[in-house]
Amino acid sequence: MRKILPILAALAAVVLAAAWQTYTVKLASTEINALAVGPTGGAVLPIKVTLLTPGDGRAYVAGVPEAGQGFGPSAQIALYVAARYSGRPYTNYTALLRVLASDAQVGGPSASGYITVALFALMNNLTLRGDMAMTGIILPDGLVGPVGGVSQKVSAAAEKGIKTVLVPMGEAPGGVSGVRVVEIGTLEDAIYYLTGYRVQTPPPGAVDDSAFRDVSRNLFNAIYSYYNQTVGKGYVNVAVIERLKAEGKYYTAASLIYQGIVQYYKERAAASRSTSRTLYDQALQMAREAEAQLAQTPVTINNVDLVVASYTRIYEVYLQANSTSPDAGAMYARAVTLRSWIDETRKRAYGPVLNESALAEVARMYLDYAKAMYAYLETTYGMTLGDYATAVQLAEDLYGKGLYLASMANSIEIIAESASALMASAPDKYLEVARNRALINMGRAAQCGYTNTLPLSYLQFGDYFSGQQAGKPQALTYYIMASIYSTAMGDAACTAKGGVVYQKPSLSPETSPPAGHGAATSSPTAPTGGEEKSIWIPVLIALLAVVSLVYASRR
Repeated sequence: MRKILPILAALAAVVLAAAWQTYTVKLASTEINALAVGPTGGAVLPIKVTLLTPGDGRAYVAGVPEAGQGFGPSAQIALYVAARYSGRPYTNYTALLRVLASDAQVGGPSASGYITVALFALMNNLTLRGDMAMTGIILPDGLVGPVGGVSQKVSAAAEKGIKTVLVPMGEAPGGVSGVRVVEIGTLEDAIYYLTGYRVQTPPPGAVDDSAFRDVSRNLFNAIYSYYNQTVGKGYVNVAVIERLKAEGKYYTAASLIYQGIVQYYKERAAASRSTSRTLYDQALQMAREAEAQLAQTPVTINNVDLVVASYTRIYEVYLQANSTSPDAGAMYARAVTLRSWIDETRKRAYGPVLNESALAEVARMYLDYAKAMYAYLETTYGMTLGDYATAVQLAEDLYGKGLYLASMANSIEIIAESASALMASAPDKYLEVARNRALINMGRAAQCGYTNTLPLSYLQFGDYFSGQQAGKPQALTYYIMASIYSTAMGDAACTAKGGVVYQKPSLSPETSPPAGHGAATSSPTAPTGGEEKSIWIPVLIALLAVVSLVYASRR
């Protein structure tokens, strides 16, 4: 026994040494020729970009206030996108950015595309070309969007001897000599020009739309039945609806019917004050009942975007109710059509549960970037999008309540509509690029089991509007929505699965799904982007070694 115990102790020590992990912090830096506009015109503004590995998933900025409003959130999105393009969790890294001059401002997110390329280069040991510069906003899905002051920026680059400047599509200025200007629309293009490296992006391909077809057909049947029974006729073009139905474009047909229902109830609300008040009260009641049902429904990989869509519609009612001039007709139309969305959400409450708390970090990132995009649009371009200040506040309130998916949905809509407004001067150039980007991101999300129900619905609606000459700006908005939704929900499907899996239920109208968010939020899950490593085995082995040594010494 005395001979065996020292051997056990030695083996335990060897195993413990093997299990013990050592970490080396890697640090790499590069400098970019950011382009800015100040009081005296354009300027080349150097920014030092540093990457630490391992990290905490954060981007830290020095040089504010020189950096301008929105610089921090855009840097965070840049880290998030660069890591995804590198095939690694963004939580592996910490990004440090320092503005090295203060004679001009980088307008909010206008340098974020360039910063994304720099971070990608550091992650993949690539060298940035020093004779080039870039300006453009990075969107979470990899699109590069327009910025202000491009002509002044390009002129400043030419004066500094920079040979090539990358600018967003539709923004190449004329009359600037001594510099080559290249229009780009995607991060892949920017990476290629600035590093010579070609990112291997899968070509846009067909995405399995079987779940989308089932859901959209059910939603169409429900709303068409309601329209025929309640409204009757005169508010939709039945010939168009029947044509879309025959073509299998159920979601577009359902959306057009919904617009007719809205018009019908708007007219009823306008008929008398008492009718308007009744519709208002009933809409709030239906929204609260739908929210209560939704709270009891598990969030899984199969119904996550239906949950998002349902919450979005519920909070549209609340947002309208809290506005200074509530539209009772629009409120009622949204609330009375909620039932079919909740039913579809409950039917598909099976598969791996998503841990909503694991989405908190990403939802915060999208929320901060939505604020930055909205502020940039308002301050740089003097543009406002309806009551988007209220929408931003709603996204913030939802996040504060722990409704991360609902908050993310509102943030995505703000980002997409802001980006679409920026691209409005060149919608033709962006249409195909945005549509292809949506298909690429949907394909990636599908690999993690995501059904792409919402992205496919936006894609179908985008196709409908793209065929109309005056509808191209709307089509662009829907394509961008499809692309960013598939990016965000794909990340959720790939990284935020919990430890609970629900079997596919056979629901009857009287059958309730399993209890909901309690299970969804409390299920165990590994930290996003990494594996959970247990220390219990090496600790137990170490304890065994200590006990063995003590026992041997006493003998």
